[in-house]
Amino acid sequence: MAINKLFIKTRFLNYLISSGMLFANTINVHRISAATQENIDIPKVFSYRSASCGCCKKWINHLRDNGLEVVDNIVEDVSVIKNQYQIPNNLRSCHSAQIANYTIEGHVPIESINKLFIEKPNINGIAVPDMPLGSPGMKIHSHESHSHTYKNYKVFSFSKTGKTKIFDKISP
Repeated sequence: MAINKLFIKTRFLNYLISSGMLFANTINVHRISAATQENIDIPKVFSYRSASCGCCKKWINHLRDNGLEVVDNIVEDVSVIKNQYQIPNNLRSCHSAQIANYTIEGHVPIESINKLFIEKPNINGIAVPDMPLGSPGMKIHSHESHSHTYKNYKVFSFSKTGKTKIFDKISP
């Protein structure tokens, strides 16, 4: 009987220790994630979109939800902005943004923007052409979400001369 009680106490103590370690690691993951975002210096975002674009507003909210300050500029003709920032025609999407010296075109996720400001490459900007399902602003939230197949997509970098290359690969 005494051995049985000792066995139960030992198992209970092991359970408590394991639970505590799991809890501590969960907290540390959130701390590391938050510290990483805080350590990346990303200036104010100036976004340009048409008033009727709902997915553009969702993308702006994606940036705000991830701690960025966004100035939401509604313009009559977004193509004027795209021409001004020399965005190649094959990379154009529904909205554009300027962050410091970089242009952001389309539904670029925060992870790629973070990468841009960590690496600070000598490029004009990054873009997600088209409007890939699963990208920020293009996610479908419904009770039938299991039926949506989000596709992998690419983030491209572009130079002022129009040269493009793959900057990041995203798997939603």
